[in-house]
Amino acid sequence: MGRAPSTGALVALVLLLSACTTPNPSVTPAPVPTRDPNALNVTALLDLSGSRAPNGGPQRDALQLWADQHSSATPRVKLKIVDVASSPSKTVLELRRAAVEDRADAIVVGVSVDYDDAFAAAVQLAQVPVLFTLPIPEPATRGGGWAFALAPTPAQLARFVLDDVALRSVLSADLVVSDESTTAIVERIALTNELSRRHVTANVVTVTPTNASQKLRALLATTPVVLLAGTPRSYLEAARTVTVGTGLYLSYLCDLADIADLHEAAALAAWPGSRWIAASSSGGSGSVRAVFVQSYTDRTGPPTTAAASAYDALTLLWTAAEKNVDPGIVRDQLQSGTFAGVATTYAFSPSQHAGFNTSDLALLRYVAPRVPPALR
Repeated sequence: MGRAPSTGALVALVLLLSACTTPNPSVTPAPVPTRDPNALNVTALLDLSGSRAPNGGPQRDALQLWADQHSSATPRVKLKIVDVASSPSKTVLELRRAAVEDRADAIVVGVSVDYDDAFAAAVQLAQVPVLFTLPIPEPATRGGGWAFALAPTPAQLARFVLDDVALRSVLSADLVVSDESTTAIVERIALTNELSRRHVTANVVTVTPTNASQKLRALLATTPVVLLAGTPRSYLEAARTVTVGTGLYLSYLCDLADIADLHEAAALAAWPGSRWIAASSSGGSGSVRAVFVQSYTDRTGPPTTAAASAYDALTLLWTAAEKNVDPGIVRDQLQSGTFAGVATTYAFSPSQHAGFNTSDLALLRYVAPRVPPALR
């Protein structure tokens, strides 16, 4: 048998092997942000780029206006605005990131979403209040979850609009037009459901951006009332040909630039929105609503209803978090109170998370550039 290796040889061998082995890198876990008990962290998800409509610019301006006006408020609101770039997948990703990685205390969603089961699950998993400034359908607005709707539901909007249409024409003679975009599908379904409830069969025409003008011209000339579902971008060229005798009802989501693009036909158009953004309705010069309308108009032009809702989102969250910024406590405060906002007075309950007071809805009409809309 050979001689056993000496202790010195063994040590040398160990040192040699150690020198040839790459050490395992030390892994330091990323620090998890902690919640500041004196600050309310709010993340707002907006479409500031891309093709999804409506663009989030007006809501961004409203959020920044609120932040500037309340820079010394307690609790301090730390606002983070994220561009989700018109991407449904990025919207869900950033919703999760805000809740898990950024430890947001609340999230404001100002984009058009397909509120399916997957999206509903993402909202529930966030475990923080998620406030929607654009219409979302039931059952998302039923209580028990984390979603809060600051806009009227599609069903409420359809009922309001068709109540007015019924005063002006025979519902069975009217036309619902949809380009089958995300916003159009939701509104088309709500309108046809409401017509069915009234025992009226809806006349629905679907179009694409490329064939809308050709497909609609003749129909617009012979139809007393046309309801354009969703944001109106696809319909504008055809709608410009409308003449006296045809009424146009546009979406809650449209803005003044959309209406201005109708040119002379703008005088024939109306759309549902908050009566409090109209120039003649915002109250005395010192009221909160009048101050918002004037401040926003001075900064960027007349506000949309969505912009007013975005401004209200921060007011509601700040008010609900006055005593404690814990997300669960903020949710409890939201769903048990009434909040006076710019767009409406919101009232939520544990069983109902759609808070817009529909008595504050009005049909608005275009006046001129950089002038708030008027009540029709």
